[in-house]
Amino acid sequence: MNLDLRPLTISEFLDRTFSIYRHRFLLFVGLMSPQAVLSLCAALLWGWATASLRTPQDFEPQNLIGLVIGAGIGGVIFTIIHWLLYVLGVGATTIAVSDLYGRLTPDIGSAFSAASKRLGSLLWLTILMAVRILGVIVLCLAPPVVLLGAAGGLSAMNVSNPAVTGGVAAVGVVFLALGMLVALGIMVFMGLRYAVAIPAVVLEPIGGREAIRRSIRLMRGFVGRAFLLMICTGFVGWAAAMVLQMPFVVAMLIVGPETRTGFWLNMAGTATGTAGQTITAPIVAIGVVVLYFEARIRHEALDLQVMTDALGAAAPSLAPAPGFAAAPPPFPN
Repeated sequence: MNLDLRPLTISEFLDRTFSIYRHRFLLFVGLMSPQAVLSLCAALLWGWATASLRTPQDFEPQNLIGLVIGAGIGGVIFTIIHWLLYVLGVGATTIAVSDLYGRLTPDIGSAFSAASKRLGSLLWLTILMAVRILGVIVLCLAPPVVLLGAAGGLSAMNVSNPAVTGGVAAVGVVFLALGMLVALGIMVFMGLRYAVAIPAVVLEPIGGREAIRRSIRLMRGFVGRAFLLMICTGFVGWAAAMVLQMPFVVAMLIVGPETRTGFWLNMAGTATGTAGQTITAPIVAIGVVVLYFEARIRHEALDLQVMTDALGAAAPSLAPAPGFAAAPPPFPN
């Protein structure tokens, strides 16, 4: 597969993303499979636990305490492990795509090994991005929540005219809906601007804060491509879910979720749905790395830099992956 470093049109950008995915399908599915297997185990366990609640006695508080405590502890453990595995999988995918650009042959072991060296920075980066996005949510939703809380407090204490209380509540509901829309729009825009922060952390390498700033600089003029990638991968994921999972869901609804057959159909649908997510998850990770190289070519003439370095090498062998080039500083494989 010839992944030449050159500026790409939008159609070439999407074609390269899906070509990499198609030609190295098993490699990239393998890189993203650990977190998918964990998700499958957790989903099957949760389905079994909820299916065991059949009689009214099962819903009594004393019988639910153990389930609630177990679900809470298990949820925290699952979230942490899933976060680690997902970040590691995305980092390994970044390494593998970079190796392909550098005319190297990637494999699962070396990709995970290289990504694990940057795991701390990757985790810190995701925390920083999550905190920033959470801050946007709080800023957008705090005022309407305060209004609704004030309306509820006035109503409970009977210290205000019902018409005034109802008006405050109505205004709070309107502002809550607007705040949710604004928060969603800002979150999507921030996510698009942060799109190439992970490749920057893995390949350059730099810290989390600098990676966010660098991603914002590199994504100038490329937000539209990132949005198009998100839309395309979203449709692919939706199609995979419809083909793999929906037949089992429909069959379960026909026979009845409470029946034994319905239970096993639900388990099968969960397994096929997770398989669909595993199959389609690498596409967006691959596309982000392709976008990273495209942005560096457009903004920093990375293609000319790599060509000059290759020509100036005293005894060139295999050209290094562009992500590990001299500027920014190299990252040891």
